Amino acid sequence: MGVSRHDIHVLDRFIKPFGSILFVLFLAFASLVLGAFLSIHNSDWTWFSRFGSVITVSGLLLVSSPVFDQGVYRAHAKAFAFGSKDEHGDSKVTDEESRQTGNKVLVGIVVSIAGTLVWGFGDLLGRISVC
Repeated sequence: MGVSRHDIHVLDRFIKPFGSILFVLFLAFASLVLGAFLSIHNSDWTWFSRFGSVITVSGLLLVSSPVFDQGVYRAHAKAFAFGSKDEHGDSKVTDEESRQTGNKVLVGIVVSIAGTLVWGFGDLLGRISVC
């Protein structure tokens, strides 16, 4: 079954990569490494803190991944689906795709928290004698 042209937003092709957990985690890790490199190179740990903001945004992108995965208009279409029974006869209202999306949202929350900590306290690493 195809997708109606009415359900495709003009920006869908540009935002889809931001729904990929690998792409977003790479963005977060690259920001961490680049921030640390610039901080060491310039002896100025405020660079590390600044790149923490990019890590936070990376986590928020994962939290928003249902919009990026499914497109702007279709993000909440499954919210009105009906439940079913699993192999044991218990009620089940999610499918595998929904659970994977939930996992990405959870990883996004963790990345956002880590990025916010780097953003807020990363410059303090320059005060530790090891660095």
